[in-house]
Amino acid sequence: MEGQAKDSTRMKGKAAILDLMRKFSRRGWRANCIAGLFSGALKCIRPRKDVALENLRLAFPGSTGEWRSETVKKCYKHLSWMAAEYLSVVSAPEQVLSWVDEVEGKEILDDAKRSGTGTIILTGHIGNWELLAAWLAQSGYPLTAVVRNPDDPNLAGLIEEYRARVGMGTFEKHFVMKDAIRFAKNGGFLGLLPDQAWNASGVHSPFLGRMCYTAKGPAAMAEMAGVPVIPVVSYRTAPFRHKVIISPPVVMAVGGSREERLYENTIRMNRTIEKMILRCPEQWLWFHRRWK
Repeated sequence: MEGQAKDSTRMKGKAAILDLMRKFSRRGWRANCIAGLFSGALKCIRPRKDVALENLRLAFPGSTGEWRSETVKKCYKHLSWMAAEYLSVVSAPEQVLSWVDEVEGKEILDDAKRSGTGTIILTGHIGNWELLAAWLAQSGYPLTAVVRNPDDPNLAGLIEEYRARVGMGTFEKHFVMKDAIRFAKNGGFLGLLPDQAWNASGVHSPFLGRMCYTAKGPAAMAEMAGVPVIPVVSYRTAPFRHKVIISPPVVMAVGGSREERLYENTIRMNRTIEKMILRCPEQWLWFHRRWK
């Protein structure tokens, strides 16, 4: 009983802190304070700094140590503003519509929605990907994303609350694939972020110049659903200001055996995400062990 009481008190304390941070993270001086708080903490703790530096060295072998260190600092700053924006959106999801002040290729998504045939939204852990999901949902696109929730139940609860509030649906990463395929076939926008490490069951191919495994599930889902794969990415141009870029559908391979198609189409998706990263490397999640 005593342990349960302590856990309950601890959870209430976390909830109170998060509630205060949400209220304090409004655009303006409050958000600046929140971002500054996170930035200061990250600079002191420097989580996974060595992982990020090594990843940058692998991806950019000709880069200098100074450039890599500066890029990691920019990544920490980027994550700090992500946190401030994230907490602010939880309070008022409709804000994202005014934060995205430039959109390229919106007609591509509008045509896909009008056709009613569904689509796969291809993106990565670049820019503020959670804000991108909110913008898509708040703009009226029927988005459901494949996600993996954090192991921490409190953090997972906060993220689920956020996604529900912005109007975004989710499929857990270890979901039944046929449900996602059915969703896309019925006109849904299925969000996929296949830029993280995978096991040996995936496709062994280059990503940013280094060999690694990539999940072939996204390529398989695209083929079985028979829907276009549309690359979409959002970059922060300033705090609370973002640019969304929507590109024409990825040209998918149709010849050869099924395994050959999955291999080739996974590589094509990788190349698409590579271009997103190279355009703004300081806004990608370099702290993840992509090349293991």
